[in-house]
Amino acid sequence: MTSDFRMLARAIALLLALSLALPSTARAEIDSPLVKKGLAAYAELDYARAIALLEQARNESLTREEKIVTYQTLGLAQVGLGHTVEAQAAFGHLLRIDPSFQLDRSVAPKVRALFEEAKAQVATSGRGVGSSLPSVAVTLEPAAPHEGRPITIRATYAGGVAQKMAVYHRTAGQPSFSRLLVPGNADGRFEANIPGLAVQPPLLEYHVALLDESGAAVASAGTLGQPLTVAIERKKRPIYTRGWFWGVIGGVAAAGAIAATLAVVLPRTGNTSVTVNPQ
Repeated sequence: MTSDFRMLARAIALLLALSLALPSTARAEIDSPLVKKGLAAYAELDYARAIALLEQARNESLTREEKIVTYQTLGLAQVGLGHTVEAQAAFGHLLRIDPSFQLDRSVAPKVRALFEEAKAQVATSGRGVGSSLPSVAVTLEPAAPHEGRPITIRATYAGGVAQKMAVYHRTAGQPSFSRLLVPGNADGRFEANIPGLAVQPPLLEYHVALLDESGAAVASAGTLGQPLTVAIERKKRPIYTRGWFWGVIGGVAAAGAIAATLAVVLPRTGNTSVTVNPQ
């Protein structure tokens, strides 16, 4: 088999996956003429015309279902033209409308990998998304983390499908997640270390996604919309670092200064006594 033939075969497989990607049920709920024309152009593999029509449709008052199918089709059409950046942007819009949206597993791995990258961009920009992937069990070491100390996250996924582990983590209340990406070993075991500087009270929120060789997610623990959490024990601080300690010291010092001043200015007689009560 020549290289040209292999490239043609891959291109045909990608076009077939793209042509099957849109659900027929979604098309029945579309009323916008522009969206309908865009879907028809996409079905005819005229991706440039589909994009032009759907970009126009974005300026209309579309229903939620119409927005979902518009951005899904835009993303797929951009992939068909090799425009990966534009495809990720369209998928990002889709995920902000429907955080639980997932591409069908029959869609080409290349497309699902771009979708997963879009999901990561949405997460690290502060907008979480959900997931309907199979669950994977994860363990933390230590199980009861302490402030400022690193945490090791481990997961196991047998079968050899998963190649990498993406860990998203943040301190509760922060707007966005940080991302760690680590490879697995031959036994399907994964391990990532969250640095101590990122382990802060009161809670650590985290989400784990296992990715195949193309970068598409195959399993997860928690979701970006509903992350897993673990309480972080606060570090015990020396008494001299606490504000009330220096307040007491300041009050005692002030009382001593007052007493010394009074001892100088008041007349020294046998019947005079002064009592100073620090407040």
